[in-house]
Amino acid sequence: MELAQNAADAATAAAVPGRLLLRLLDDPGGGPGTLLAANTGAPLTAAGVEGLSTLRASAKAGADRDGSGSVGRFGVGFAAVLAVTDSPALRSGQGSVRFSRGDSADLVRRSGSPGAVAELTARDGHVAALRLPFPAPDAAAVPTGHDTVVELPLRDGAARALVESQLDELAGGGGDVLLLALPGLAEVVVERPGTAPVRVADVTDRWRVLRRAGRFDPADVAGRGVEDRRRLGWQLAWALPVDEGARSPGVLCAPTPTDEDLPWRALLVGTFPLGPDRRRPAPGRATDVLLDAAADAYGELLAQVAAESGDALALVPYGAAAGRVDAELRRRVLERARDVPLLLCVERVDGAPLPVRPSSAVALTGPGADDPALLAALAPALAGLVAAPRGADRVLTELGVVRMGLAEVLDVLPGQDRAGSLALFTALAPLAAADPVAREAMSGLAVPLLDGRRVHGARGLVLLDVAPDGADPLDPVTAEVLAQHGLRVVDPAVTDGPARDLLVRLGAREGGPWALLTDPAVRAAVAASPDAEDPDAVAEAVLAVVEAVVGPGAPDPATADRVARDLPWLADLALPDDADDLAPAGSLVVPGTLAARAYNPAEVAPVHPDLLQEWGSDVLRAVGVLSGPALVALPALDLADPAALEEAAERGLADIAEYVEEVWADVVHEAPEGTTVEGVVAVRDLDLVADAWPDVLAALAEEPEGSRALTADWVLGRHRRPGLTAWWLRRHGPCADVVRDAAGSAPAWLPPGPDWLTVLPGPVRRALGVLDDLATAGTADLASLLRRSAQEAGRPGGPTAADLLSLWSALARAVDEAAELDVARLAALDADGVPVPVDTADVVVPDDAVWAQRTDLGPRLLVPAAHAVRVADLLDLDLASDRADGDLAHPAGVERGVPAAAHALVPGLARTWTEVGELTCDGVPVAFWVRDGEVLATSVAGAAAGLAASAGVWWARAALVGLLGDDAGLAARVLAEELPGLR
Repeated sequence: MELAQNAADAATAAAVPGRLLLRLLDDPGGGPGTLLAANTGAPLTAAGVEGLSTLRASAKAGADRDGSGSVGRFGVGFAAVLAVTDSPALRSGQGSVRFSRGDSADLVRRSGSPGAVAELTARDGHVAALRLPFPAPDAAAVPTGHDTVVELPLRDGAARALVESQLDELAGGGGDVLLLALPGLAEVVVERPGTAPVRVADVTDRWRVLRRAGRFDPADVAGRGVEDRRRLGWQLAWALPVDEGARSPGVLCAPTPTDEDLPWRALLVGTFPLGPDRRRPAPGRATDVLLDAAADAYGELLAQVAAESGDALALVPYGAAAGRVDAELRRRVLERARDVPLLLCVERVDGAPLPVRPSSAVALTGPGADDPALLAALAPALAGLVAAPRGADRVLTELGVVRMGLAEVLDVLPGQDRAGSLALFTALAPLAAADPVAREAMSGLAVPLLDGRRVHGARGLVLLDVAPDGADPLDPVTAEVLAQHGLRVVDPAVTDGPARDLLVRLGAREGGPWALLTDPAVRAAVAASPDAEDPDAVAEAVLAVVEAVVGPGAPDPATADRVARDLPWLADLALPDDADDLAPAGSLVVPGTLAARAYNPAEVAPVHPDLLQEWGSDVLRAVGVLSGPALVALPALDLADPAALEEAAERGLADIAEYVEEVWADVVHEAPEGTTVEGVVAVRDLDLVADAWPDVLAALAEEPEGSRALTADWVLGRHRRPGLTAWWLRRHGPCADVVRDAAGSAPAWLPPGPDWLTVLPGPVRRALGVLDDLATAGTADLASLLRRSAQEAGRPGGPTAADLLSLWSALARAVDEAAELDVARLAALDADGVPVPVDTADVVVPDDAVWAQRTDLGPRLLVPAAHAVRVADLLDLDLASDRADGDLAHPAGVERGVPAAAHALVPGLARTWTEVGELTCDGVPVAFWVRDGEVLATSVAGAAAGLAASAGVWWARAALVGLLGDDAGLAARVLAEELPGLR
């Protein structure tokens, strides 16, 4: 570096391009060799030789006081050669000279004063090598094309190794740093034995270089050395690699590399004043001046990079500093960088990004901050928007860039045209799909509507499907009418591709016309239609949407039925009747249909013929105009909510409150499992049917949903009970609540059903109360059968004991599902087993077979013991044990063992029973009784019954009679008959 400084100074002095040749020569005699350094420029002069040999005072000290020329100082540069040689020589056009440490010592010994010789001896023969110049007629010749050559015979192998190391560094990339540090030097050529020459030149092709120069104020260098005070000019340069092979050494160059770390991508070279060790800048005002100038220049460099669309932000120093100078320079650069146009706006002008000052820039923080597509979509509406790469958050904040979250940006974003909105939505879609936090930030996204409005937030908006022919899915007139009621339909122009996916993720409802029809705004328009300023316009708008759902041109009747069933509120739409008076659509009928024949003309009217001609019957049926029996579907109905029941009644579900009270009151009042019935389907306006019942019921039975409304139970938790439609028809329909099928075996005391019932499907007939046999009676039949059996009991052809027992068996099976039965009179069996009609309060339910012997307690209703308590509660009857004390009286008895054969048939039987001569309960004779597990009986037959009752195997009592006796053969025959039938 020191030889290169001299070469650069010589070239500057001669105003010629500086070229330096460094040639390493081998010694033929095997010595360490010689280094030649040849340069162009001003030749060595006598004054120069004097400067080298007198106290190191450089001849350049006064030649460059303004700092615009040489960079060498005090002759120190040449003195550095003594690190590798003891006898340097120089030759130029004006002559040659050499220096020699050995020759100087010999000269002192031969010609020096005694004092000088003594001093030399004291120094062990060591003298200053550059103090005495000698003639050099044999010095190396100046290589062609150069003006001066320095010849350095290398001292030893260590010197050779040092030179080779420095030459390798120059050839391997260090040459660029040398040329950048020495602007007067344009070329360095390195020649080494056995390798091809290496030429380093054209450094500005590989580095962007920004140079600056100026002058110190004398006060800045006060206290420095004489030479520093005389040299007021300063220079510095920033060099930024533009070629992949170029690399900064990571230290400050002053101008030669120092030990001061500066790990920046750019190289800083400057005439910094150095400390005593000449390895680090000296603290002080002069260094501060240069650091300020370097920071200003670096800002200009950043601006240049940004102006050429480069990544200047990556060049901004940020983070922990490597040393004092690095820290001071970082602070200065960051302070200035806030107002340097070093960031690139996402928005482009004439195809190129526009640089912007950080203080005027805006960047996203969080999701989307470095998403190119999103930023490009936001840029046209957000001035100064820049990307915020990962890891750049802190430096952007430090630079004063305004940081905004995605939600904040979307909230303040000005309105965009259709194309801008579509681009923004498309860019946001991937982010919303991948990041829940980002999706939440988009909740306030501005969305353009079909009617020209713009709303914040996509939730609840309606997305329409574009028609196959490209036509608008909703005509402007309809959109305008429904917009008055809050309809918010997204402009179809901004719903293509990913944009649509985004809006759906943010809560928009898609589904085409169906989504539009089910929008709350359409329901609001329907509700307000009777009082609308222009009800015809509202009707036209609603019917247009319904037509889009049902199918324009070729309506689908099944879809029309589904719409009417699932959206019963459409029946409130005000439409003109045939007298041009407004009426709810649900109170109008299509002329010539079943509804026109069957429904009470005082309650319904024909729809206006113009409406029928314009829209067709299917569209009108979809809004509730009747052509036959119509259904209502309710996804959920809270039976405990009076408002819900009232609304259901308004939808045509006649007597629903009475139904809930009669059928569900016990469950609703307890409400252990909730009070909401799911999936309700019922027939509306049955109370308006005045005629043609057979046709009405047949029409319902033909359709799956109609059949479901007739036959399906309503379910609440574990409870299943008849639905509203079946319940209503049994009480107010064309038939008695329970009738018999003429072709079945149901008893004659039930009224026969009309002939037209026979054409209905079996499940429908059962729902309407048609019985084939008493054994098929269900929960819905019980109350009616109990009442009718009481009415007919005791009359000719009235119910037999077998009929009643079959009925009570059905009652026991259904007891857990049946609602509380309010029956004033019942048919029961008297003491002789004859059916008699009695008041309910007189009837008793025997607890079990034991209490069934007490025929004295009142007319009996006999059911299995397991259901006795529940049946008594259901009908509000007394148990037999409630009417008697159950006091037993009997003489002393004989304990009898139960034979092993009986245990073989019924494991778990009591081991013994007690035979008594007579047995009474409250003074009434009984054949057996069970008391605290003890079986008392007056006979073997009584014992068999008691044992069977005690073990809960009443079916086994007859067999036990044969097994309890002493006849072993009989016992064997009984077991042989009974055991194979057991499971």
